[in-house]
Amino acid sequence: HAFQQLHPVVSPYRRRREEGIALFRRGIEAAAALVARAIVWHGLTRQDAQGPAAWDAFLEATEELASHCAEAGVTLAVENVSWCVLSSVREVMAFAARIPELGPPGSIGFAFDPFQAAEAGANPFMLLAAMEAALVDVHLSDRAERDPGGRHLPPGDGDLPWPALIRAVAAAGYDGPMMIESALREPDTLDRVRARLEPLIAAVAREGDPCKWPPPDGVLEGIRLFNDRQFYEAHETLEHEWHAERRPIRQFYQGILQIGVGFHHARGGNHRGAVLLLTDGIEKASGFLPGCQGMDTARLVRESQACLDQIVALGPDGLERFDWDLVPIVHAR
Repeated sequence: HAFQQLHPVVSPYRRRREEGIALFRRGIEAAAALVARAIVWHGLTRQDAQGPAAWDAFLEATEELASHCAEAGVTLAVENVSWCVLSSVREVMAFAARIPELGPPGSIGFAFDPFQAAEAGANPFMLLAAMEAALVDVHLSDRAERDPGGRHLPPGDGDLPWPALIRAVAAAGYDGPMMIESALREPDTLDRVRARLEPLIAAVAREGDPCKWPPPDGVLEGIRLFNDRQFYEAHETLEHEWHAERRPIRQFYQGILQIGVGFHHARGGNHRGAVLLLTDGIEKASGFLPGCQGMDTARLVRESQACLDQIVALGPDGLERFDWDLVPIVHAR
């Protein structure tokens, strides 16, 4: 893992740039000697990436470093660091499109860090999708949104949606090691992290029809919020699961999500939004009848349809007369 400040591989000063490249090459040689799969690079800082020529300079530096990595049999893994040039989905997508022309196959890839995605305000699932073909390294640490000091926490000690993130990493085709990038300040920290993550890792290795499995933890939390009539919060939680999943079961999660958003719109007086979202959600959930992951989908669809029929009949001016006792909860079968 290269230290950014010691490797100024892009600089207007030729000697400084040459020294930065030389130091980085020593890092590549060390990585090869250690039989490392990749050497992580942050790319340019945002401060260094100012001006129209900065992107081209970044690509030129990438090409040079990739050639040295290819000679050593190591992959250059560019990380989505919040204060560097590849922090947004758009930037990662633009860089991914250039990778084939910048180095031999396997010489350039991505290091994914969900903590850094959260710091940058980027959607981690969309970042993973952009990195998918070239994901070579994964870093794990957590973040507490409401605590300014809650940074680089052990996974599970903050707010990041780990059940969905682990499934999304696996769905991206990654099967390598994941590095815990947080301080192990207490003797039991590593044991606590393993106890949290290993069941999630084991869950993604299941084979067969996912409708026959127990629901992921994130889906269970979304269902709890749905049943508590916290429809917007349920949407926020289930959206992580929908983004993380690549198989057809994602339509089931989206169906529940949309039904909840439909009721959220009805509560807010948005008749058109309620009708559209309930209609779409019921259609998607109907693909998983009579039950899925232990949930009574037939009952959910039937009771949601009765609510939709009443909302349509009441019209935009009659939503205040909607019978909220009709709103379903998700029952176990």
